[in-house]
Amino acid sequence: MLRTTALWIALASTILLSASARGQEEARDWDALFERTEGWLGADGVYSLDLGSRRDAEPLYLWHFSDTFAGATKDEGREFASRQMVNHSFALLKGTNPNPDKIAFYCDADPETKRAENFLPGKYWLQAAILLDDKVWISAILVGEGWKPARVDAATIPLDPETRRPDFSRAQVDADVPLSLKTDDAQLVWGAAILDEPNAPFVYVYGYVDRLREKSRKDMVAARVPKENFERVDAWEYYDGSDWTQDPLAVLTPEATLVRRVSTEFSVSKIPSGPARGDYLLVYTPGVIGPSVAYRVGKSPLGPFGEERVFYRSSVPRELPGVRCYNAKAHPAFSDENGILVSYNVNRLGDMARKPAEYRPRFLRLRWETIGAPRSSRNSSGN
Repeated sequence: MLRTTALWIALASTILLSASARGQEEARDWDALFERTEGWLGADGVYSLDLGSRRDAEPLYLWHFSDTFAGATKDEGREFASRQMVNHSFALLKGTNPNPDKIAFYCDADPETKRAENFLPGKYWLQAAILLDDKVWISAILVGEGWKPARVDAATIPLDPETRRPDFSRAQVDADVPLSLKTDDAQLVWGAAILDEPNAPFVYVYGYVDRLREKSRKDMVAARVPKENFERVDAWEYYDGSDWTQDPLAVLTPEATLVRRVSTEFSVSKIPSGPARGDYLLVYTPGVIGPSVAYRVGKSPLGPFGEERVFYRSSVPRELPGVRCYNAKAHPAFSDENGILVSYNVNRLGDMARKPAEYRPRFLRLRWETIGAPRSSRNSSGN
């Protein structure tokens, strides 16, 4: 028995050392920020956005979520006492540190029934966001049958010009934007990620093609638009694999695919430090669902993106049998000279989470020093 125990300890140590060598540091302080006992209890679809600040105030950051549990817990937060689900929620965090005293969660509640309600008029899942002059723009999936998008709309939330705080009560939806299209073979969804670099000539909007006849594989595609024209979707250009076109159907071809087998949520951000400084970091969960978190590095917002490097494998499926991991992404607003914050979702897929711990985001930090330049750029589709 002692020998077996020693072997398991040695194996666990090896796994942890290997994970650290791949550039992984579990960010338990960020995990703890989202471990709550009442009100907002957990969610998936975790995105973040820098809202800026007034000169005399701390910077303000918006977190927005998709399906969310609201309610109360018991047994010191380990069990649900009551819960209800809404399709999206928000949080505002002051500063870049995971300080529980500086975060406020927003789950809209009917003043009479006290039941949580959606801020947007419908079952919307929230994707990537961008800060425009006086508002936050969010790509919003209207949930359809089989958890597939029925539509993808543009949600906007106005900002108070003095405080930079969003007015969630004035959130609006524009359904007359072509952010999704469907053919017999594929469905195109825009807004899984947005790359908005300061002083860059274009904002890049990333999406995925859901290959409906190929086991619903998700392939990454790209569009671009000058920031001043961002809300004019008719001004967007689409990358067809060799050039830019105003035909959105051009991205459905295999040549337009930047990376195969990404997740339905991912991130693309510029690397500010380390051996790959100036390159672009793609973070995702290979194939949408699984314990692995991976990255690729490209020389431009379009790549070519190098080989897939899995830098972390979650222990959640072992610790919580039946719970799965999915949709990893990085949070550029929470990067520094050492690394970048990465999140992934956990849930009991196909069933409701039985405990609060089964439906809270998990966090880790990817160190810049461990990210090298692409080893291979022979094929931008990742084949």
